[in-house]
Amino acid sequence: MTFYSYKGGVGRSFCLANVAVQLARWGNRVLCVDFDLDAPGLHEYFRPYVGPIALGLVEVISGEAEWAEAVRSVAVPDTDGLSLLAAGRADTSYADRAQSLSWPELFAEEDLGWRFEKLREQWEESYDYVLVDSRTGITDIGGICTAQLPDVLVLCVAPNRQNLTGALEVAQRAAAARDKLPYDRGGLLYLPVVSRFDSKEEYERARSWRARLVEQFAPLYASWMPKDQHDDQPELGLIERTTVPYLPYWSFGEEIAVLDERSGSPDSVSYYMDNIAALLAHRLADADVLVSNRDTYVSAARERGRREIGHGFRYDVLVHGTSERAAELTNELLDLGVRAVRGRLAELSMVRHFVIVDPPALPSAGVQEILDQGRMVMVVADDVPRQLSAAHALTSSASAVEIAVEVVTVVPADDAEPHWEGVLVAAARELRSQGDLDGAYALVSRAVEAVRTPVLSSLLRGELAMDIGRPEVAEYDLDRVLVLVASTSREAQRAHRLLGEIYRDRDQRRAVRHFHDALSGSDRREKALVHRELSRIELREGKPEVAQRHLEAARELNTGDVALEAQLAFELGSLLVDVGDFDAASRQLAEALEWNTLPLDDEVNALRQLAYLEGAAGRPREAEDYLRRARDLPVRPEDKADIIIELTRIQRENYGTNVAIDALGDVVHSLELNDVIGKARLREKLGNLYLEVGDKPSARDVFIEALTAFRSLGDRAGEVRTLIGLVSAYRGADPAKAISHWQEAHRLLTRLRGPEADLLWRQLEAADPK
Repeated sequence: MTFYSYKGGVGRSFCLANVAVQLARWGNRVLCVDFDLDAPGLHEYFRPYVGPIALGLVEVISGEAEWAEAVRSVAVPDTDGLSLLAAGRADTSYADRAQSLSWPELFAEEDLGWRFEKLREQWEESYDYVLVDSRTGITDIGGICTAQLPDVLVLCVAPNRQNLTGALEVAQRAAAARDKLPYDRGGLLYLPVVSRFDSKEEYERARSWRARLVEQFAPLYASWMPKDQHDDQPELGLIERTTVPYLPYWSFGEEIAVLDERSGSPDSVSYYMDNIAALLAHRLADADVLVSNRDTYVSAARERGRREIGHGFRYDVLVHGTSERAAELTNELLDLGVRAVRGRLAELSMVRHFVIVDPPALPSAGVQEILDQGRMVMVVADDVPRQLSAAHALTSSASAVEIAVEVVTVVPADDAEPHWEGVLVAAARELRSQGDLDGAYALVSRAVEAVRTPVLSSLLRGELAMDIGRPEVAEYDLDRVLVLVASTSREAQRAHRLLGEIYRDRDQRRAVRHFHDALSGSDRREKALVHRELSRIELREGKPEVAQRHLEAARELNTGDVALEAQLAFELGSLLVDVGDFDAASRQLAEALEWNTLPLDDEVNALRQLAYLEGAAGRPREAEDYLRRARDLPVRPEDKADIIIELTRIQRENYGTNVAIDALGDVVHSLELNDVIGKARLREKLGNLYLEVGDKPSARDVFIEALTAFRSLGDRAGEVRTLIGLVSAYRGADPAKAISHWQEAHRLLTRLRGPEADLLWRQLEAADPK
């Protein structure tokens, strides 16, 4: 439904905002679209109820964003289904970005008409009413708003010749343009709305203008206004019901009158906004009832909501219960995209399925009625009452989000509405985040089977199939996505990237081809991920310079994904360490840590590399700080031991061996008793330090403790290392023990293989006491 005015200043946006709020108050899902790109202002009416506008229609048209990303929820009191698609990101660059849109080029080269047709279909599936605020005048893009998009064209007219003549001319143009559309459309309906009409001060002139408006608007009413045999001029009564009076109070600022006025009085603006909203809610049907029995007509529109023929149920799930758990479950279901509501069991006609939370011992009679109807009833309770034994019991001890996912899993997908694919996909993602990959795969497979064009579900199942080791399913699903979507879409870009990952290890040429196809897309995050994959391929090919360029390109994209930015900075920093660019490496690694999102292993690695870089630059204290930070993280015992050994090496080089011995000794004594690996490794290191300063008795003591620990762990290499240390500790003091330890090390070493064994053979030969 498009709200249009030939000239500005007639209250078009004011009317749209008020009607939208009333429709939403009546339980409908309403999307407001600001198509007045030259002078946007619809968002000003909703400013108190919506956050900053980061995206809008300009970004959607230019391909920078999908429409669903740009839509903002409007938290007007007493509504839960009002949304806004603003004109564009509200900053100083808006005007330049809006004016840079080349409409002829967009229609000729980007098939903008087809794109808006797809938008129209998606909006119809997602909302009960879409209200478009069109720009004034006659423009190149006016046909989109007045002919292609709407079923109803609301003509906002001020009582003067320019407005009236111009609006009627646009109505004629819209009808002609609609007939030429290459899409299947019914006839366009027109609803004239007269605004800023002052009948109190100038009564005679007002009556004269009403008569003139009846004459001019009669052809527009003809296609939908029923003929009343008892009324010679039914159009006059309709004009009186839809003429918005001029009240000076509402001419200041951007206010929503229906939020402050009572709508029962004909002296209020809200009274007429209710009338217009009711006409639109009824799709202009039975308009004679609005004239003859206004209150009945408006009340019927208010109660109608989603119970229209062909629109199914208003809600997917009703959550019945007064506990905090019921409220939390409702919110989690809404987050998954389920049309959920808390309410009474009596509201049977509006709801498809039911969840009863913490029911009393004797549930109400309405429960049996629901069960008799064969609808899905789920119960969340520690003890399920006997009367609910036929209901599906949900896991009562789980969290609200886990119960919400279980609800989605239980609800049959075959009778669901089109939005249910998105619900199943959201629930599958939640299961994936919980580590239940098999459950997520099974759930998203239901979505693939339940819809005709399973784009989102095929894309997610392809990812999950990769996770669980089913590349053939992943390849099939991702290839299907490429068939179902436009080659320039984000879904195609993601599918190409994932296919590249599938082929990366078995057909590198094919993988690179998919990666380059993905780079032609517009999503910066996807591009960054592709550059990262290409850098890894180049590293395997021995081309670090090319790999570096890919990672630098990924960093320049500024994806806004904090975790990804940290990962890219870490990988680039690590690569720069390898190629010897230490200053640049330090900057990248430090930035990676600042994001505070790196996985634990990468965080430890980054800190150890920064310690190395600081040590190489002659800054031992800074190097120690980085290593202490790494040491204090919850790492594996063997990793913690390596970090402490590295810290000991820096202390030894800069402050002497005795200082290093004291510091390491304190650490060994402070370790937990069950940290056998850490104590074994560190005692081995401490023994070597004692040997370095000639304290062989102390070296023998800690080597023996280390040997005992390594034996309990079954670490043969550790045993050999400590035995070699004991050979050195007993040499000169007890030759027999030195020989005995050397022979035992030789015996153990014969069972070891690999590079470490080769190194130990050389150390053992050098320590031969004979």
